[in-house]
Amino acid sequence: MLLTRVITAAVLLAVLTLSIYIGPFAFASVMAIAFGATLYEWLRIGGLGPRPALLVAAVEMVVQLSLYWAGALDRMNWFLMLMNGCVMLAWFVIFFAELFHRENGFKVSQRQCLWSAVTFVPAAYLSLLWLFEQGDWVLVLSVLLIVWGADISAYFCGRAWGKHRMAPAISPKKTFEGAIGAYVIVIVFFALTYVFCVQQNVFTNYLFDNAGFLWGVGVLAMLVALSIAGDLWESMLKRLVGIKDSSNLLPGHGGFFDRMDASLPVLPATAFIMLWIQLIVH
Repeated sequence: MLLTRVITAAVLLAVLTLSIYIGPFAFASVMAIAFGATLYEWLRIGGLGPRPALLVAAVEMVVQLSLYWAGALDRMNWFLMLMNGCVMLAWFVIFFAELFHRENGFKVSQRQCLWSAVTFVPAAYLSLLWLFEQGDWVLVLSVLLIVWGADISAYFCGRAWGKHRMAPAISPKKTFEGAIGAYVIVIVFFALTYVFCVQQNVFTNYLFDNAGFLWGVGVLAMLVALSIAGDLWESMLKRLVGIKDSSNLLPGHGGFFDRMDASLPVLPATAFIMLWIQLIVH
């Protein structure tokens, strides 16, 4: 099992690295496949048949990739800011609902599941493309490091000190101690990054420079909360339909939705924050 996970991760890393080396459109195309697979899996969880789910996912990703290819994102700043602001608020509503119903969970209708899929996944993909245009792969990687850092930190801190379950009816293994560990480690890591790394394309460096250190720490904590919201949301959807993995497309890892759930709220939020600074603050 571990060998399968390592091989799959190595192949994905090689494909991603090659796409970055080839050029921006290759990277955007590879990510379109990843987000399209995520959307397909989410729609299937929502009860949509395989052919309709594949058609919806393909159409949405082709349309957005076409917008990127045509250079339309530069003229969509206000639209992206408003859209991502609404998406970010929706994710916060979901997060507080998850915490409020952490002991007994809550039902999500088929319509709610499908509508959230066709809204949240495209918003995340468009945000990733916009971030890529703003600061190349370094900016995108720095945002994803927030998600990965929070996930890894929460896992190990939870295993070491976890006693109080965060949402036992949704994801029994997640604990408040793990979440606190994620907050502390991520904030300390990116604070040190700001001190020792002068790379302006790093998202947190941009955030601290333009919003101030204290506000930046608050925003970073908010992003960690959103990453937890995305993780819990997918766990709840899978629990409602009684499955362990969103698919078996990634041997040893489950599906694309399993790997990208926590990044889906964070990408729109980071794009919104940067757009807010550019369009409103400056």
